[in-house]
Amino acid sequence: MYQTESGLNPALHSPALGAASRSRIGAGVYFLGMTSLLTDISAEMVASILPLYLFSVLRLSPFEFGLIDGLYNGSAAIARLASAYWADRRGRHKALAFTGYLLSALAKFALLFAGIAGWLSVAAVLLVDRVGKGIRTSPRDALIASHASAASVGAAFGVHRAMDAVGAIIGPLLATALLLWLPRRFDIVFLGSLCFAVLGLLVFGLCVQAGREGSATAPDQRQSLSLAAMLRTMRSPRFMLLVAAASLLSLFTLSDNMIYLGLQRQLDFDASYLPLLFVATACVFMCLAIPLGRLADRFGHVRVFLAGYLMLGLVYCLYVALPASGNIKLVVCIVLLGAYYAATDGILAALAVKQLPVEMHATGIACIGTLTSLGRMGSSILFGWGWESLGQEQAVGWFGIAMLAMLFLTVLLARKLGQGARSA
Repeated sequence: MYQTESGLNPALHSPALGAASRSRIGAGVYFLGMTSLLTDISAEMVASILPLYLFSVLRLSPFEFGLIDGLYNGSAAIARLASAYWADRRGRHKALAFTGYLLSALAKFALLFAGIAGWLSVAAVLLVDRVGKGIRTSPRDALIASHASAASVGAAFGVHRAMDAVGAIIGPLLATALLLWLPRRFDIVFLGSLCFAVLGLLVFGLCVQAGREGSATAPDQRQSLSLAAMLRTMRSPRFMLLVAAASLLSLFTLSDNMIYLGLQRQLDFDASYLPLLFVATACVFMCLAIPLGRLADRFGHVRVFLAGYLMLGLVYCLYVALPASGNIKLVVCIVLLGAYYAATDGILAALAVKQLPVEMHATGIACIGTLTSLGRMGSSILFGWGWESLGQEQAVGWFGIAMLAMLFLTVLLARKLGQGARSA
């Protein structure tokens, strides 16, 4: 795995790219970033108040919240893989991504009325929203890669994730401001979320071009790219190691909602300030996404990715080890959590892009995204059960031990694979 930074993909190093464009990031990356900024304002307005809404209005237990949170994080999995395969076969990345953005916008509209019928209706609407996210994510990431040169793919994902993080800052701030102005008017927050979802949909539809993926592979070649051929290509040892590592780590990756809710209950601060934790984490993410993306382009995406999970492991350790009182625990956990996202989110997509030919970018990203989403869904459900059965701190402690063990195993496998490649 440590050998993945050079010579893997001829399509990424072809002379057609030209020496002059090796560090180029196209304008499409910035339009996609603006789309994600607006869409993330919409998404985070909902996500940041979801724990408060589910606990204080719908009166869910920790296990029921774990089920909802797992559904929210994992329901996009199958839709992501199916849409990516269709997009790579047909070369219709923009059309699929637009469909996903549209579906999420419709779900925001339905959320205005779902709470009347109870938490099962809310869960169903969140399912539709996450299916929309699953449909759009991998085609969108393939579009990002198509608007960047080989030498700048990590930086391109860093730029996109940084702009996405701006939306993650604005969304919770707006949600908090609205609830402070109009207490318990969650419907107003949902309406604001709908407005930003529509704006993001318009920017994507009007400003984002289809990119260069259509010219990279002729239509007849795309039609002949069968599922069996894709599976053969994705069975390479390095790609399989990447998939296995990301999947195993995701099984013990707590969601933001779980971490923030646990910190709020442990430190006993006003729950109305819970959305501000999303803001603080997004600020760290925004500041570090581009520098860490460029660092990964220069020194290796694998090293940065593994360092990110090491920082998440430190979050778990500090969560259990530091005293429950004082703000230092909160600040350190937020900084480490934001750094973890900056070192893993876009970097994982960049790693997938580097392992596969251009006509399989969306499918490769979706394969990893599907398995990690399912892993995180299981993680939320398991942690919700552990919280009720063992207690909050003990559950976090066991998750931290398991996650660090998976990280250590990943490093050992990566080094073994790297040594085998050098001796071959």
